[in-house]
Amino acid sequence: MAVHATNQVEATAEIDLWVPRDTIADLESGVRTVVADAAGVETAEVTGVTDVTPRATDIRVTATVWVVLPDHEVESDAVRATLEDGFGIMEASVLVAEAAEA
Repeated sequence: MAVHATNQVEATAEIDLWVPRDTIADLESGVRTVVADAAGVETAEVTGVTDVTPRATDIRVTATVWVVLPDHEVESDAVRATLEDGFGIMEASVLVAEAAEA
């Protein structure tokens, strides 16, 4: 069994996700809610929305987000896997992942 050091990680990622129409006040808060609901994500902030495709029951969105993940590996692939495990998140491309400064 491999042992990986963990830290609080701050990351920026571009993600493709589904935002339910019936649960959002506005698009950015909907994106923030979907990302923050992913297990392991403590904080999520939307820094940009680049594509929006409305559908009957949801909205497909491509957005750039900044996230904080406590007790996580400082590796882009690990952050990507955590984000993609979140319900409604189809794909994540991690642009930056680094240990948060204490």
